[in-house]
Amino acid sequence: MNGSANSFFSNPNGAPERNFIPSPDAEFKSCLLSELPYYPTCDTDPIFQFTCDELIGDRFPITKYPFDGFINFHSLKICSSNAKQMSKYLQLAMGFREVAYRGLENDSRLVASHVVQNGSIFLEIVNTLETIKDDNVLRFPYFKQDLSLFEKFDHDLSTYLKEFKITTEDLVFDYVNNRIESLSTNPLKSLKFGRHMYNTIIKGGKYKAISQEIKKIIVDVINDSELIYNDIMECALIQKFLKNHAEGVMDIAFNVKSIDVIFQKAIQSGAGIIRLPRILSDENGSVKLAIITVPNTDIQHTLIENLDYTGTFLPGYSESIMGLAQGYQEQLESLPPVHFTSIDHCVENYSWNQMISQAKIYAEMFGFHKYWSVDEMDVSTGFTALRSIVMSSSNGQIKMPFNEPVKSKFKGQIEEFNDFYGGPGIQHIALRTNDIVQTVKAMIQRGIEFNQASESYYKNLQQRLANDDIELYEDINEIKALNILIDYDPTTRNKRTKRCHYILQVFSQPLHDRPTLFIEVIQRHHHNGFGKGTFKGLFETIESQQKLRGTFVEVE
Repeated sequence: MNGSANSFFSNPNGAPERNFIPSPDAEFKSCLLSELPYYPTCDTDPIFQFTCDELIGDRFPITKYPFDGFINFHSLKICSSNAKQMSKYLQLAMGFREVAYRGLENDSRLVASHVVQNGSIFLEIVNTLETIKDDNVLRFPYFKQDLSLFEKFDHDLSTYLKEFKITTEDLVFDYVNNRIESLSTNPLKSLKFGRHMYNTIIKGGKYKAISQEIKKIIVDVINDSELIYNDIMECALIQKFLKNHAEGVMDIAFNVKSIDVIFQKAIQSGAGIIRLPRILSDENGSVKLAIITVPNTDIQHTLIENLDYTGTFLPGYSESIMGLAQGYQEQLESLPPVHFTSIDHCVENYSWNQMISQAKIYAEMFGFHKYWSVDEMDVSTGFTALRSIVMSSSNGQIKMPFNEPVKSKFKGQIEEFNDFYGGPGIQHIALRTNDIVQTVKAMIQRGIEFNQASESYYKNLQQRLANDDIELYEDINEIKALNILIDYDPTTRNKRTKRCHYILQVFSQPLHDRPTLFIEVIQRHHHNGFGKGTFKGLFETIESQQKLRGTFVEVE
């Protein structure tokens, strides 16, 4: 091309702002023994006003407003070798319904996803559609220090778009120059005439529209390339997860405010990066989404900031394409309904002496604080024991208990989990209901098996209730028949009604052959604790299962 063309645009405008990285316009070893009090208000911001040690200490307030930026649970992602079958199991056994889908039918070539819902609980079950043979070529996750490597591409793309503008204007110049030189009758007047023709072309609406369309194509190609790259990485991560752990919870997603602030705080605290913050959009609106990993684990957390999204799940998912055969639909409708309301908490299991360090990581990354804790003095059967600390978001809507084993006579449930899971991970998810009796009855009729509590547990429970003169809303005989455990706070007893604050809990057997992931069903009567009084009962039920599995063995 003719280098003299530079005379026409020696001061070109900068390349347009890239819109494939858009942004919205606006913006814990001591003191483990007692449950923390509830504080209804707080005038300070934990993220900026408290240190990590303060966040994992006692007497930290719960507030209604999410000062740390975390609103509540969004969803859980469960890895499976057969997501379609797992979706049907959850529909049949737990009353979920499939509400969203991603797979071959809507151009997801590497990962299939079935999203099921019950109340405000969303479970996304995923499996791979292809095998990534070279899944160890790339290092995942990457970390803060790696971000500079991506900045080079961002700069190069910006430069390319700028040079693209120059290239198209060069093309017009060469065209005009060819015509003028070929047909000119007066060289002196040709320059003025050529400039006029050139300016007329590049200022025309057609030229501007075509230029913008080509630039949009370039940006769309980069966007599509990033989506495919993310799908390949997700496929590889699912593949590795299933190889290491078999089926289980891979990702706990949170609804957040100001995702950029939370993301930066997390990666500055050592979180790994799976996806940088990006805006995802479809006809139902937009969300901004990022994915990070917890240090020392492969547990992921997806951070989701809803910008204006009104769809069922997330952009890029369609309505379920699974049609229910009439006979199957009639079968589902004939079963008793299961009504959950929300995710109450998700429990992470760790190995020896890891609990405090991981609690500190959540305090540093997210500003989560200690909510509740117990140790082996509280939760021991004489054979097995554990320690547990619950970390919570500032508004109390997200609670994450962390467990670790302690030295005992026999191998306990945490050690068993670590043996079969292959490391730290999600032990169980607690689903809240407003009527645990009817919910458990329905789940039993649908095929869910629950751990069996001992006769002595209920004998002791009834004696304690009588001694404290406490009356329950539920029939104690039904509670016993359904193996539901109860913890209550006698200090909250109402003298007139004899009622008090209490929780009811029941625990399923593992959802698959490995003794790892299981479900807790929980109902709260104004009690926000974690069943300190039920731990021994829970341990006894799990120990009985361990005996059947041959894993309840003496520790050398």
